[in-house]
Amino acid sequence: MTTMMEPVRVDELQEREAAELDFPINPGTNEETALRFLAANPEFGWPPAKIADRTDINEGSVTKTMQRLYEKNLVDRISGRYFVNPELQEEITGLLGDLHNVAQSQAHPEQNKQMSDQRGDISDPHASEDEVDELLE
Repeated sequence: MTTMMEPVRVDELQEREAAELDFPINPGTNEETALRFLAANPEFGWPPAKIADRTDINEGSVTKTMQRLYEKNLVDRISGRYFVNPELQEEITGLLGDLHNVAQSQAHPEQNKQMSDQRGDISDPHASEDEVDELLE
């Protein structure tokens, strides 16, 4: 089964490469859920119990989940509260979006094939910037 990933602008890819951020998160995991929650609520540091209350993560699993994210340098921790480093906020949000796109394409390969057929070929060397923007929408 071939998965169709969405195109990403080259400048974004280069920024991600330059950041050298390791993103070892799998879709549908507690780590993804917790990281999405923290990225969506960046103005606070959250204790594990509150993360469990606000997500579908089992309270017995949330502490281990947060520890793994911390060890992977995806979140910071101060006084037992977890948060996404503001300097990495945009990068992590973008990577979570990419992770979502990959998960969607794996979950619905036939739909992605149909959409790809309807969109045309983004690799057309003569595509205008407007055409590329339409393909990316």
